[in-house]
Amino acid sequence: MDFVEPGSSGTRRIQAPRRPCVLLGASGSVAALDFDELCHTFCEWAEVRAVATRASLHYIDRASLPKDVILYTDEDELSWWDETGDNVVHIELQNWADIMVIAPLSVNTLGKIATGLCDNLLTNFVFAWNYEKPLFVAPAMNALMWRNPFTEKHLISIDEQGIILIRPEDGKMAEHSIIYSTVMACPKLGNVIWEPIQADAALRKPRILLGASGSVAAMKLSQLCRSFSDWAEVRAVATGASLRFIDKASFPNVIAYTDGDEFSRWNTTDDSVLPVKLRHWADIMVIAPLSANTLGKIAGGLCDNLLTHIVYAWDDSKPLFVAPAMNTLMWDNPLTQQHIKAIEELGFSLILPITRNGAMAEVSLIYSTVRTFVHSHVQPAGRVV
Repeated sequence: MDFVEPGSSGTRRIQAPRRPCVLLGASGSVAALDFDELCHTFCEWAEVRAVATRASLHYIDRASLPKDVILYTDEDELSWWDETGDNVVHIELQNWADIMVIAPLSVNTLGKIATGLCDNLLTNFVFAWNYEKPLFVAPAMNALMWRNPFTEKHLISIDEQGIILIRPEDGKMAEHSIIYSTVMACPKLGNVIWEPIQADAALRKPRILLGASGSVAAMKLSQLCRSFSDWAEVRAVATGASLRFIDKASFPNVIAYTDGDEFSRWNTTDDSVLPVKLRHWADIMVIAPLSANTLGKIAGGLCDNLLTHIVYAWDDSKPLFVAPAMNTLMWDNPLTQQHIKAIEELGFSLILPITRNGAMAEVSLIYSTVRTFVHSHVQPAGRVV
C-alpha cells in the first residue's frame, strides 16, 4: 500500500513502511539443528520464509519452527508447476525476498554454488539470485573440511559472485547473534524501508538464563522468572537440590531445564550439548540463589551438574550475576570469603545478601541491578556488552 501526500505541484507517493522480507536457507550440516532458533531470531525483525535441502531435514524439527514461517523443500519446486507459464517457486520467492541468508552452508552446497551447480531448490535460488540484493552465507563443517584447499577456492569463487561470507571459527558456524548483527549492519540494506517501531535499533528482548541452586531461597525462582519475563526472554536451570523448594505449579510460562535434560538430548557424538547451546542462547546469566555448595564448586572449577557445566562453559564476555544465599554461619565461614574472592576474580558480578546474615537479596534488587546494567550496555540488534 502507498500513502499519497499532498504537495504544491500535485501529489507525491510515499512507500508505506514495512518489515524486510528475509529468506533463510539451510543445507545439510548438523548446525541445522538450531535452524529453528535462527528463524525465531529473524522473525522478531522481519517477515521470514525458509528453504531447506533434503539433507538438512535430518536435523530440522519442523514443529519447532515459528508458526508463521513457511518452509519450502525440493518437492515444492515441482508441485507448483504443471505446464509452461506456471509460477516457479524459486523465481517467485527470489522476487519476494529483500535478503537471503544461508545458515548453515554445508561444504557440499558451498561447492555446488561455487561451481555453478543448481540441482535442488536452494541452489536454484542462488543461481537465480539478483545480486543487487544481499546474499549472506554462514558455512558450517568440520575443521578438516574447512582447511581443505578446495574450500578456500570455493570461498574465493562465491566472493567473486558477490556473496557475503560470515566466517566460521575453524569450520564451526558463527553464532546466531553474529549472523543477525552482520545482516543488520550491511550497507546494502539502505534501500529497505523498516517499520517505524523497528527503525531505530531493531532491538530484540535480552535473553536471560536464570539459575537456581539448593537453598531455601529457590522458593523465589518463580517470582524471579515472572519479573524478568515482563521485559526479557527467560529460560531457567535448576539443580536437583533446588527442586525441593520450587513449586512447579506456580512456575510461569518459562522453559526450565534440570540435570536430566542434559543427557536426554544427547544420543550421538554429533548431537548438540545443552550447556553449550544455552551458553550461546543467553546474553546474561543470573544465579539466584547461589548456595554455599554451588559457590564452592564454581570457585574450585568443579562442574558435576547442568548448572555448573553452563558456568564452566560460559562466555566471559557476557555478564554473569550471582546472588548468594545461605545461613549466617556459612556466610561467615572464611572459606565463603575465599570463594567469593575467587568468583569475583573470574569476572562474576556479585549481588550481596540483604544483610551480613547471608539471606539472598530481594527479588526487586536482583531485577533492578540486572536491568540497570543492561540499559547501560545494550547495543544495536539487542546485544549486551
